[in-house]
Amino acid sequence: MLEWFLSINSLLRNIRSKANDALLKLELGDEEAAKLINGYLKNDYHSLCNLWEKYHFENAKLNNIQRHLNYGCKNDYYDIIERDLVVLEKYVEKYFIENMPRSQHIDFEDLIHHLIHKHGFNHYINGHFREAVFNSVVAIFDLIRQRTGLDLDGQNLVNTAFSLDKPHLVFSNLDSESGRNDQKGFMQILIGCYSGIRNRNAHSLINDINKQDAAQYLVFASLLVKRICQTKQPESKI
Repeated sequence: MLEWFLSINSLLRNIRSKANDALLKLELGDEEAAKLINGYLKNDYHSLCNLWEKYHFENAKLNNIQRHLNYGCKNDYYDIIERDLVVLEKYVEKYFIENMPRSQHIDFEDLIHHLIHKHGFNHYINGHFREAVFNSVVAIFDLIRQRTGLDLDGQNLVNTAFSLDKPHLVFSNLDSESGRNDQKGFMQILIGCYSGIRNRNAHSLINDINKQDAAQYLVFASLLVKRICQTKQPESKI
């Protein structure tokens, strides 16, 4: 159920973001761009319906979004953002709280991606916290090189791999503003990860990383690895 809850909320956030993009395009008079975003919105809506049906919810609760997407006017996107999604978010949260087994919980190790587990977790278990963090960040950039074939490192690798103009990999659809923001945001996070975590631990054996710090870094690295694994090649490269 937890995975379902997180997936539903992720889709609702994506729909909200794209609806905001479509509304902005209409306010700027760019109806073609808004129509394109509407197509992506409908794909998200169908994914939402599939998840919704998993728990045999009434599809009637989704009808308002479908109706507004079919019309695709300014007021429709406003209603999706301010009304429809608010109702669905509250409904899903209430259902999750009332039905999630009380014994269900997430262990720390469950949050660690298998790639980070392979390169950093044993160091963490053995109390080598600096090595656990350092190796985890190195694994992130090795993964980018593996997926792109680029022989670069650090900021140059990130800027080339996830370039907005000629990307080797994309986090989201770059035709939408929200997709470009996702791409730029994770580029900045990866660059900060390299300079703020990797370099800091590479230049000195002296460090103040304790067990809790290391655990949080490993979870953070696992999130980045997961997102990189989920990236796709742009259509022009397929």
